Amino acid sequence: MSPQVAPGWYPDPTDPSRVRWWDGSYWGQQTAPAGTPAASAAPVADAVPAVDVAPAYPVQTPAPSYAQQAPAPSVTPWPSAAPAVARTGPSAPGAATDTIWIYLAIIAGTLPMFTIFLMDWDGYLDVMVEMSGRPSADAGSAMVSWVGGILLITLLSYVFLGLSILFAWLDWRELRKRGVEKPFHWAFAFFALMVSIGVYVIGRTVVLKRETGKGLTALWVWIGVTVLGFVVITVWSITFTQQLIERIPVS
Repeated sequence: MSPQVAPGWYPDPTDPSRVRWWDGSYWGQQTAPAGTPAASAAPVADAVPAVDVAPAYPVQTPAPSYAQQAPAPSVTPWPSAAPAVARTGPSAPGAATDTIWIYLAIIAGTLPMFTIFLMDWDGYLDVMVEMSGRPSADAGSAMVSWVGGILLITLLSYVFLGLSILFAWLDWRELRKRGVEKPFHWAFAFFALMVSIGVYVIGRTVVLKRETGKGLTALWVWIGVTVLGFVVITVWSITFTQQLIERIPVS
Protein backbone atom coordinates (compact mmCIF):
# COMPACT_ATOMS: atom_id res chain seq x y z
CA MET A 1 0.00 0.00 0.00
CA SER A 2 1.56 3.29 -1.10
CA PRO A 3 2.15 5.98 1.58
CA GLN A 4 -0.32 8.85 1.37
CA VAL A 5 0.79 12.45 0.97
CA ALA A 6 -0.50 14.68 3.74
CA PRO A 7 -3.17 17.25 2.79
CA GLY A 8 -1.74 20.60 1.82
CA TRP A 9 -0.83 22.99 -0.97
CA TYR A 10 1.38 21.53 -3.67
CA PRO A 11 2.58 22.68 -7.11
CA ASP A 12 -0.24 22.31 -9.62
CA PRO A 13 0.68 19.50 -12.06
CA THR A 14 -1.13 21.37 -14.85
CA ASP A 15 0.33 24.83 -14.19
CA PRO A 16 3.68 25.23 -12.35
CA SER A 17 2.98 28.95 -11.74
CA ARG A 18 0.33 28.14 -9.10
CA VAL A 19 -0.40 25.69 -6.30
CA ARG A 20 -3.47 23.44 -5.83
CA TRP A 21 -5.00 21.92 -2.70
CA TRP A 22 -4.42 18.19 -2.17
CA ASP A 23 -6.90 16.68 0.32
CA GLY A 24 -4.90 13.55 0.93
CA SER A 25 -6.59 11.55 -1.81
CA TYR A 26 -7.57 13.84 -4.68
CA TRP A 27 -6.77 17.24 -6.12
CA GLY A 28 -9.25 19.92 -5.10
CA GLN A 29 -10.55 22.84 -7.14
CA GLN A 30 -8.87 25.46 -4.95
CA THR A 31 -5.80 27.09 -6.52
CA ALA A 32 -3.58 30.01 -5.59
CA PRO A 33 -0.55 31.74 -7.07
CA ALA A 34 2.70 30.09 -6.09
CA GLY A 35 4.40 31.61 -3.04
CA THR A 36 1.37 33.54 -1.69
CA PRO A 37 0.78 33.49 2.09
CA ALA A 38 -2.79 32.34 1.51
CA ALA A 39 -1.49 29.01 0.29
CA SER A 40 -0.19 28.12 3.76
CA ALA A 41 -3.60 27.35 5.19
CA ALA A 42 -6.18 24.81 4.21
CA PRO A 43 -9.08 26.10 2.13
CA VAL A 44 -12.20 27.01 4.02
CA ALA A 45 -15.30 25.40 2.67
CA ASP A 46 -18.32 27.56 2.04
CA ALA A 47 -20.36 27.99 5.18
CA VAL A 48 -23.56 25.93 5.13
CA PRO A 49 -26.07 26.27 7.94
CA ALA A 50 -26.20 23.18 10.03
CA VAL A 51 -29.62 21.51 10.15
CA ASP A 52 -30.36 18.77 12.60
CA VAL A 53 -32.45 16.29 10.71
CA ALA A 54 -33.26 13.01 12.29
CA PRO A 55 -32.87 10.11 9.94
CA ALA A 56 -36.15 8.62 8.84
CA TYR A 57 -34.64 5.19 8.83
CA PRO A 58 -31.60 3.58 10.34
CA VAL A 59 -28.42 4.48 8.62
CA GLN A 60 -25.85 1.82 8.27
CA THR A 61 -22.25 2.87 8.42
CA PRO A 62 -20.49 1.52 5.35
CA ALA A 63 -17.57 -0.72 6.01
CA PRO A 64 -14.24 0.83 5.26
CA SER A 65 -12.88 -0.04 1.91
CA TYR A 66 -9.52 -1.68 1.91
CA ALA A 67 -9.07 -1.47 -1.80
CA GLN A 68 -5.73 -0.14 -2.84
CA GLN A 69 -5.98 3.57 -3.38
CA ALA A 70 -4.34 5.30 -6.31
CA PRO A 71 -0.96 6.75 -5.34
CA ALA A 72 -0.72 10.47 -4.88
CA PRO A 73 0.74 12.30 -7.82
CA SER A 74 4.42 13.06 -7.61
CA VAL A 75 5.22 16.54 -6.42
CA THR A 76 8.08 18.42 -8.00
CA PRO A 77 9.75 20.60 -5.36
CA TRP A 78 10.26 24.25 -6.12
CA PRO A 79 13.89 25.21 -6.75
CA SER A 80 15.52 26.82 -3.73
CA ALA A 81 17.33 29.36 -5.86
CA ALA A 82 17.17 30.70 -9.39
CA PRO A 83 19.40 28.79 -11.79
CA ALA A 84 22.69 30.43 -12.65
CA VAL A 85 22.60 32.30 -15.91
CA ALA A 86 25.76 32.61 -17.97
CA ARG A 87 26.99 36.17 -18.25
CA THR A 88 26.64 37.74 -21.66
CA GLY A 89 27.88 41.11 -22.81
CA PRO A 90 30.81 43.24 -21.64
CA SER A 91 32.01 42.95 -18.05
CA ALA A 92 33.15 46.58 -17.76
CA PRO A 93 31.48 48.71 -20.45
CA GLY A 94 33.13 52.09 -20.81
CA ALA A 95 36.01 51.34 -18.42
CA ALA A 96 39.27 53.20 -19.04
CA THR A 97 41.72 50.92 -20.85
CA ASP A 98 44.73 53.20 -21.36
CA THR A 99 47.22 52.46 -18.59
CA ILE A 100 50.73 53.84 -18.33
CA TRP A 101 52.00 50.27 -18.15
CA ILE A 102 50.87 49.21 -21.62
CA TYR A 103 52.74 52.10 -23.22
CA LEU A 104 55.86 51.36 -21.18
CA ALA A 105 55.55 47.73 -22.31
CA ILE A 106 55.35 48.84 -25.95
CA ILE A 107 58.39 51.10 -25.59
CA ALA A 108 60.45 48.48 -23.77
CA GLY A 109 59.37 45.81 -26.26
CA THR A 110 60.41 47.83 -29.32
CA LEU A 111 63.65 49.34 -27.98
CA PRO A 112 65.69 46.23 -28.89
CA MET A 113 64.92 47.05 -32.51
CA PHE A 114 66.86 50.29 -32.16
CA THR A 115 69.88 48.85 -30.32
CA ILE A 116 71.37 48.35 -33.76
CA PHE A 117 72.42 51.99 -33.59
CA LEU A 118 74.44 51.31 -30.42
CA MET A 119 76.82 49.02 -32.28
CA ASP A 120 80.26 50.22 -33.37
CA TRP A 121 79.71 49.93 -37.08
CA ASP A 122 82.73 52.07 -37.96
CA GLY A 123 84.90 49.64 -36.02
CA TYR A 124 83.18 46.79 -37.82
CA LEU A 125 83.95 48.38 -41.20
CA ASP A 126 87.60 48.85 -40.20
CA VAL A 127 87.85 45.21 -39.17
CA MET A 128 86.19 44.04 -42.38
CA VAL A 129 88.55 46.15 -44.49
CA GLU A 130 91.58 44.83 -42.64
CA MET A 131 90.34 41.26 -42.74
CA SER A 132 89.74 41.53 -46.49
CA GLY A 133 93.50 41.93 -46.96
CA ARG A 134 96.10 39.98 -45.06
CA PRO A 135 94.64 38.96 -41.70
CA SER A 136 96.71 40.08 -38.72
CA ALA A 137 96.64 39.65 -34.96
CA ASP A 138 95.37 43.19 -34.54
CA ALA A 139 92.47 42.51 -36.88
CA GLY A 140 91.57 39.36 -34.98
CA SER A 141 91.71 41.21 -31.66
CA ALA A 142 89.52 43.98 -33.05
CA MET A 143 86.98 41.43 -34.26
CA VAL A 144 86.86 39.78 -30.82
CA SER A 145 86.34 43.19 -29.22
CA TRP A 146 83.54 44.01 -31.64
CA VAL A 147 81.81 40.67 -31.01
CA GLY A 148 82.05 41.33 -27.26
CA GLY A 149 80.28 44.64 -27.76
CA ILE A 150 77.56 42.88 -29.75
CA LEU A 151 77.00 40.42 -26.90
CA LEU A 152 76.62 43.25 -24.39
CA ILE A 153 74.09 44.98 -26.62
CA THR A 154 72.21 41.70 -27.03
CA LEU A 155 72.09 41.33 -23.24
CA LEU A 156 70.74 44.87 -23.00
CA SER A 157 68.02 43.94 -25.50
CA TYR A 158 66.88 41.07 -23.28
CA VAL A 159 66.79 43.42 -20.30
CA PHE A 160 64.38 45.62 -22.26
CA LEU A 161 62.27 42.59 -23.17
CA GLY A 162 62.17 41.52 -19.53
CA LEU A 163 60.94 44.98 -18.57
CA SER A 164 58.21 44.76 -21.21
CA ILE A 165 56.97 41.52 -19.60
CA LEU A 166 56.96 43.19 -16.17
CA PHE A 167 55.01 46.15 -17.54
CA ALA A 168 52.52 43.77 -19.19
CA TRP A 169 51.87 42.14 -15.81
CA LEU A 170 51.32 45.55 -14.20
CA ASP A 171 48.96 46.47 -17.04
CA TRP A 172 46.99 43.22 -16.57
CA ARG A 173 46.70 43.86 -12.84
CA GLU A 174 45.52 47.43 -13.37
CA LEU A 175 42.84 46.33 -15.84
CA ARG A 176 41.47 43.89 -13.26
CA LYS A 177 41.29 46.71 -10.73
CA ARG A 178 39.27 48.74 -13.23
CA GLY A 179 36.62 46.04 -13.47
CA VAL A 180 37.68 44.03 -16.52
CA GLU A 181 36.77 40.50 -15.46
CA LYS A 182 39.22 38.50 -17.56
CA PRO A 183 41.76 40.68 -19.38
CA PHE A 184 44.15 39.08 -21.84
CA HIS A 185 46.68 37.21 -19.72
CA TRP A 186 50.00 38.93 -19.22
CA ALA A 187 51.94 35.66 -19.72
CA PHE A 188 51.49 36.08 -23.49
CA ALA A 189 54.03 38.90 -23.19
CA PHE A 190 56.72 36.21 -23.02
CA PHE A 191 56.30 35.94 -26.79
CA ALA A 192 58.32 39.16 -26.85
CA LEU A 193 61.39 36.97 -26.28
CA MET A 194 60.71 35.07 -29.51
CA VAL A 195 58.42 37.16 -31.72
CA SER A 196 57.24 40.53 -30.46
CA ILE A 197 55.39 42.24 -27.64
CA GLY A 198 52.72 42.70 -30.28
CA VAL A 199 51.28 39.27 -29.39
CA TYR A 200 50.22 40.64 -26.02
CA VAL A 201 49.12 44.00 -27.44
CA ILE A 202 46.90 42.42 -30.12
CA GLY A 203 45.33 39.90 -27.74
CA ARG A 204 44.77 42.64 -25.16
CA THR A 205 43.00 44.78 -27.73
CA VAL A 206 40.66 41.98 -28.82
CA VAL A 207 39.61 41.17 -25.25
CA LEU A 208 39.19 44.80 -24.18
CA LYS A 209 37.11 45.57 -27.27
CA ARG A 210 34.75 42.77 -26.25
CA GLU A 211 34.69 43.59 -22.52
CA THR A 212 34.68 47.41 -22.60
CA GLY A 213 34.01 48.50 -26.17
CA LYS A 214 37.36 50.35 -26.22
CA GLY A 215 41.08 49.62 -26.20
CA LEU A 216 42.32 50.33 -29.75
CA THR A 217 44.70 53.16 -28.83
CA ALA A 218 47.52 50.95 -27.57
CA LEU A 219 47.32 48.80 -30.71
CA TRP A 220 47.68 51.82 -33.00
CA VAL A 221 50.62 53.11 -30.94
CA TRP A 222 52.38 49.76 -31.22
CA ILE A 223 51.73 49.59 -34.98
CA GLY A 224 53.04 53.13 -35.45
CA VAL A 225 56.22 52.54 -33.46
CA THR A 226 56.88 49.23 -35.20
CA VAL A 227 56.38 50.62 -38.70
CA LEU A 228 58.58 53.62 -37.90
CA GLY A 229 61.30 51.32 -36.60
CA PHE A 230 61.24 49.16 -39.74
CA VAL A 231 61.40 52.21 -42.00
CA VAL A 232 64.34 53.73 -40.11
CA ILE A 233 66.26 50.44 -39.99
CA THR A 234 65.62 49.77 -43.68
CA VAL A 235 66.97 53.18 -44.69
CA TRP A 236 69.95 52.77 -42.39
CA SER A 237 70.70 49.26 -43.71
CA ILE A 238 70.77 50.51 -47.30
CA THR A 239 73.12 53.35 -46.35
CA PHE A 240 75.39 51.05 -44.35
CA THR A 241 75.60 48.52 -47.18
CA GLN A 242 76.66 51.27 -49.60
CA GLN A 243 79.39 52.41 -47.19
CA LEU A 244 80.59 48.85 -46.74
CA ILE A 245 80.87 48.33 -50.50
CA GLU A 246 82.77 51.59 -50.92
CA ARG A 247 85.30 50.88 -48.15
CA ILE A 248 86.11 47.29 -49.00
CA PRO A 249 88.73 47.32 -51.77
CA VAL A 250 87.96 45.28 -54.84
CA SER A 251 90.90 43.03 -55.72
